[in-house]
Amino acid sequence: MPRKDQVRNRERVIEAAVAVFAQSGPGASLETVARAAGLGTTTLYRHFPSRDDLVEAVLDELVRPVRAAAERVERIGDPHEAFRQLFLQSCAMPDHDVTVFARLAVTSPRVERHADALVVGVVRRVTERLREAGGLRAGLTAEDVAMFVRMAERTAGREQRATATEVLLAGITRVEA
Repeated sequence: MPRKDQVRNRERVIEAAVAVFAQSGPGASLETVARAAGLGTTTLYRHFPSRDDLVEAVLDELVRPVRAAAERVERIGDPHEAFRQLFLQSCAMPDHDVTVFARLAVTSPRVERHADALVVGVVRRVTERLREAGGLRAGLTAEDVAMFVRMAERTAGREQRATATEVLLAGITRVEA
């Protein structure tokens, strides 16, 4: 089990990386991240041996609130409403987080696979539940739903994202007769 100072240092690096990557882009130096965290580069590399390791940890952190929302939504009895709420919440990350996530998610093939897996992990259970209830358009998978969430994330702003989300949601689900 890691010591408290190790956990705290790891959290400081991730928090600093979010801020640095948001301000300077995904190409910002890891030395800048370490400096922003108030730590040395050796400490940063001890926790994150590569840039991809750090970027994946930042993506994990950005998705944490959406994952928590998914756990709450799973308790909704109606699979259609659960799916709708999850899809809306997945597409409604704060603009800052969406921007940072989208910019970081494409920094390498490894990171892109990780970002996709994060989104799939968030939507999988509710998507499968909707499929079992007959409310998902035939042939769509959790991976497809995750792709639609990522499409909505890439829109220019909150209003455009809301419109894209509603259109995508209407196309993904089947309306009950």
